[in-house]
Amino acid sequence: MKSFVKALLLLISIQSSGIINAQKVWTLEQCIGYALQNNLQIKRQALQVDMANNNLTQSKIDFLPDLSASGTHNYGSGRAPNYSTFSYASNTLNSGNIGLQSNVIIFSGFQKIYTVKMRFYNFLSTRENLEKAKNDISLAIASAYLQILFNRELLDVTQSQLEVTKMQVDKTSKLVEVGNLARGSLLEIQAQAASEEANLTDAQNKLNLSYITLAQILDLDTLKNFEIYIPQEINVPETFSDNTDSVYKIALNNMPEIKGAEYSLLSAKSQLAVVRGSRFPQLTLTGYYDTQYDFNDSLSKPVIGSNGLPVIGPYGNIETVNYKKNPIGDQLKNNVYKQVSLNLSIPIFTKWQIQTRVSNAKINVLDAEFALKQNQIGLRKDIEQAYADALAAFQNHKSRQRSVAAYEENFKYVQQKFDVGLINSVDYNVAKNDYTKSKSDFLQAKYEFIFKTKILDFYKGNVIKL
Repeated sequence: MKSFVKALLLLISIQSSGIINAQKVWTLEQCIGYALQNNLQIKRQALQVDMANNNLTQSKIDFLPDLSASGTHNYGSGRAPNYSTFSYASNTLNSGNIGLQSNVIIFSGFQKIYTVKMRFYNFLSTRENLEKAKNDISLAIASAYLQILFNRELLDVTQSQLEVTKMQVDKTSKLVEVGNLARGSLLEIQAQAASEEANLTDAQNKLNLSYITLAQILDLDTLKNFEIYIPQEINVPETFSDNTDSVYKIALNNMPEIKGAEYSLLSAKSQLAVVRGSRFPQLTLTGYYDTQYDFNDSLSKPVIGSNGLPVIGPYGNIETVNYKKNPIGDQLKNNVYKQVSLNLSIPIFTKWQIQTRVSNAKINVLDAEFALKQNQIGLRKDIEQAYADALAAFQNHKSRQRSVAAYEENFKYVQQKFDVGLINSVDYNVAKNDYTKSKSDFLQAKYEFIFKTKILDFYKGNVIKL
């Protein structure tokens, strides 16, 4: 019973270990998904989208009136005007005023409307830049991922060739012992084994470096337990054909760099309309609300005669009488001043500043048109280059496939002759090295073709996956 429990626990442990390890194996889709969520460059580009969205929101809010409050308190002493008696007197000043003011632009050559359009297109362009950054990182991950697969297969080839050479070392050693081969043959085959051990170390280092490259693109903190999913087999189709014109038409409607350039052009045209709007008069509505207060203990007011006019004293001055100030609340209520005004500003001569801005805005429109055309031409070049590379890689793969088969048959024939002592180790090593190189070239052509076809699929709008 105890042995059964131990066996059951061991089985559970093995299965749990397999689950844990499986969770640490990354597929190509998982690598791309992780990078799109965590890559710092993409995060920074996303912040630019947020900033452009804030600017767009602000341009819409700018249609609303503004509102500001102001307040002033004055304290002083000396000869100052007394507006109650319209004369100067020595007084202590301890007063102030508070007010509200609001402005709203009624007309400004439609500048605010075009500003909203400009920032809307800026927002769309920035968002497309984010999509381009995502596409770039996806392609970089696909390239690094396929490089790992290539280096793994190359490592397997190198390992298998070393094992074959070690077997030949044993066979040669036995033939030397019985006198069928000279000792020089054993030394040559041992040197070959040492060389292939160095090649194995180099292949392992290349595999490690390719893992590091992928981890760095993913911005991983550590390489511990980092493994990628190895497909059972990646097949290359028997035929390859594509139409660059159809791929270009699809990409022209899907690629974010094209959309972003189109939005940048629309933004530049809106900016030109904004600048042209500064040639028009600007009409502004202003509302003003103000009230005053005075902290002095008493105030002076003119003495009014029976005729309803101020009484003139013997020296020609207006006679006054002191009276107790009103409470602050009453002062604020009684001293209210309200004003609504329309302000018209007409640009007549601005030292050619408006014309300069209009001219520069036109240049920006032309530059945006050139940038769009440049992106379109660049996209076509990239697609044509990717197609040419894929076709060349496909043809190269087929020729390398035939080459591997030929070198394999040749190596088998040479190996049989070497085993019976009909040829020396030099001829054997040459045949073996040719066979190894043909397999390496075959693998390189295979993964180059796979990557180029992934690029074409990417331009078609397909998801990058194996």
